[in-house]
Amino acid sequence: MLLNALCKRLWTLVAVALVPLCVAAQDGDITAAERAAVELAAGHVAAGEHPQAINAVEAVIDAIERRANRYHPALPAPLVVLGDALVGLGDHEGASGAYDRALQITRIVRGLHHPSQARFVYRQAALLAKQGHADEANKRHEYAYRTLLRAHGAGNPALLPGVFALADWYLSVYNIFAARALYEHAAAVAAANLPDDDPEHVRALRRIAATYLSERFPPYHALAKRPRSGSRVSFTSDVRAVSYRPGQKPPINRFSRGERALIRVVGIERDRPDAKTADVAAALLELGDWFLLFEKRERALTLYRKVWELLATNKALLASTFATPTALYLPMPNDPKPAEGARWDDPRAGVIELAVHVDASGLVEEIETVRSEPENLMDEEVRLALRRARYRPVFDGQTPQAASDLRVVHNFTYYPAGTLPVGVLRESSALEAAAETPSAPVGLSSVTGR
Repeated sequence: MLLNALCKRLWTLVAVALVPLCVAAQDGDITAAERAAVELAAGHVAAGEHPQAINAVEAVIDAIERRANRYHPALPAPLVVLGDALVGLGDHEGASGAYDRALQITRIVRGLHHPSQARFVYRQAALLAKQGHADEANKRHEYAYRTLLRAHGAGNPALLPGVFALADWYLSVYNIFAARALYEHAAAVAAANLPDDDPEHVRALRRIAATYLSERFPPYHALAKRPRSGSRVSFTSDVRAVSYRPGQKPPINRFSRGERALIRVVGIERDRPDAKTADVAAALLELGDWFLLFEKRERALTLYRKVWELLATNKALLASTFATPTALYLPMPNDPKPAEGARWDDPRAGVIELAVHVDASGLVEEIETVRSEPENLMDEEVRLALRRARYRPVFDGQTPQAASDLRVVHNFTYYPAGTLPVGVLRESSALEAAAETPSAPVGLSSVTGR
C-alpha cells in the first residue's frame, strides 16, 4: 500500500513537471474567437443570464481542451466565468470546483507562488463567506495577501490592491484593528511612492477613518453580543502577521486620527489642479457627517452649509443629499436564527416596514410599525436597531429640520418550523452559519457614493 502511494505521488510530480512543457508545445494562448466568447459570457453573468453564460464558456473550455490539454493557460479565464455563473444559479459546489481548477492550473503552469492566482483565491473567499464559512474565507484572504506580499514586497505600490482586499475583509467582519494596521500600511506606501492626490492614497485615508467610525459605532452583531454558532471568526493570525511594521499595534480609541484623515482628504480634493466641485463637496460632506456623529454639531452645520453652496447649481444632487434624512449609522440585525427542526428546504422572505420620525439632530424619536410579515418575528430587534440609528437630518441650507414618516424597510430570510430527519438537521450547520454571517455597518456616506 505504501509502495502504491509512493508511486502515485511520483507520477503526480512527473505529470506536474511535464505540464508546462506540454503547454509550450500547444497553441500559445486563447484565440480571438474564444476570448470574445468568454467576454460575452461575462456579460451574460452581469445581466443575470447565467444559463447562457454556462453554455458559452463550457463550449470554450471544451474547445481549448480538444486543441491543447486540460492544463492550458487559457483555461482559467473561462473557468472563472463558469464559476461566477454557477454562483448565480446557487450551485456553490460546482462554482467551487471551477475556481479550484482555475487555481490549480495557474499554480501548475505559472508556479506555486505566482501572484496571478490571487484573483481565483478571492473568488473562493467570497464563495466561502456567502456559505457562512467565515474562518475558511479568512484563511483564503490571508493566503492571497501573503502570495502578493511575497511577489511584490511590502513597500511596493503593486501590493496595494492586496492590502485593501484584506483590510476591507477584516473591516467587514469587525476585525477593525487588523484592518486599521493595513490601511495605515497602504497610506504609508502610497505617500512614499505616489502623488498625494493619487486615488489609492485618498482611499487609504478614508478607510482609516472608517475603522475609527466602526470602532465607535459597531455593527449590530457586535452590539448584541449574542453567540453565533458556526460562524465565529477565530483568526489565527494577528496584526503582526500582515503588517509591514512587525510588533507595532494600531492605535485604539484615538478618534481624532480618523478626523485628521478626513481633513487631509478635504485638503487633497481642494488642491487638485483639476478639482471637481462634486469631489470637494463629497469630502466636505464626509467630514461634516463625522462631526455630526461625534456630536460636534456646529462644525457639521458649517460644513453642510458649504456643501449646499457648492451643489446649489446641481438640484438633483442637492436634493439627494439634503432633502430627506440620510442614514449615517443603521446597525440592522442579521436574519433570525432558525429554530431546531426548521425547514431548510423552504426559505421564506420576511419584511418589516416602519415609519420613523427623525428630529433635527438626526436622532430617531418615534417609530411606528406599518407592516410586519411574519408578525413579531423581527419587530423587536429592528426597532432596537432604529433606536441606535444616526441620520444626517433634512437641511435647508441654513438649519437642520425634523422629518416625519421616513419609511425604513428591512428584508430578511427566515425558515418556517417543520420536521426534518435528524441527518438533514446535522447537515444544515453550514446554512445556519450563513444565516448568522455578520453584516457590515453603514459607514460614512458621500455625495459621489465612493
